[in-house]
Amino acid sequence: MIYANDDPLSLLAMEEERTAGYGDCDYESDEKCPVCGVYGPEYYYLDDDEECIGCSECVYKSDVLF
Repeated sequence: MIYANDDPLSLLAMEEERTAGYGDCDYESDEKCPVCGVYGPEYYYLDDDEECIGCSECVYKSDVLF
């Protein structure tokens, strides 16, 4: 596509071509965490009954019990 030098989209087009779309949010899967709703977490945490209790985005390690 050809843009004029004074067109604001020309910079965006050049950056898209330069980076080849690096950093775009295209999800590899449509799976989402049933607890927090984030799409495509790195991994899930399951309890003994094989039910999801969270993912790598919403579960964290703590040294103190609330």
